[in-house]
Amino acid sequence: MSLAMLFKTHWFQSLLAFFLVLGASFDAWSEARPERLLLATQEWRPYQYQENGQMKGPGIEKLKCIMRVMQQPYQLTMTDWDRAQILVEVGEQHGFFLASPNSFRSKYADYSASVMSQVWSWFSLSDSIDPQSEMFKDEVVVTAIFGSNKWFWLHKAGYRVEKKPRQSVTLVELLLSGEVGAVLANDFVMEEAIKSLGVSHRAITRKVMKEKPLGVYFSKKFTKQYPLFISEFNQAIAQCEER
Repeated sequence: MSLAMLFKTHWFQSLLAFFLVLGASFDAWSEARPERLLLATQEWRPYQYQENGQMKGPGIEKLKCIMRVMQQPYQLTMTDWDRAQILVEVGEQHGFFLASPNSFRSKYADYSASVMSQVWSWFSLSDSIDPQSEMFKDEVVVTAIFGSNKWFWLHKAGYRVEKKPRQSVTLVELLLSGEVGAVLANDFVMEEAIKSLGVSHRAITRKVMKEKPLGVYFSKKFTKQYPLFISEFNQAIAQCEER
């Protein structure tokens, strides 16, 4: 084979390799993001709620900031909390928010960095309760929002959980009626519920338990299809915190 033919063959192979790499790059870019991100959530005042057909609250505003930074089209669906998680597990939604991490959710979804934080506290009508005591666990009926991380935690820790409230105001009502002796709830959410019912804060006592992060869970199917998405999402969280 002549030198000219060798050069031509080498040039053709190099050009072919370049277009293959370029094509792969375009494919990778097209798969880097979904056309529209589908996220499910719950009405959880004051973090996120609907008013006059609009979704509002600090959780919604934080998510909007993240989507603006990423320039990512999105769609939010507000539904029951347990249904929001099931929709992600079966693949009908890409993720759910605001959520704290637990081992069950992590079986089918991957967790983002913390978007916001929350404080878990015990609320009761008596300041003498000891939620850590075995007597309390054996004798006092307690609850939390059904399907929440707190609700599952109570079950796992061995507390008597006999109610399945789906609204934060229901937690207050169960407490005031004596149907439960204590509830485990988010400080921010419980304060809003107490205020909305016109109940005096002095009537209900609070004992701080711990602080937990709140983030977004994305289905493992989604993160497998878009492996760079959570990293970019987390970077956008950091940028929104600086604003």
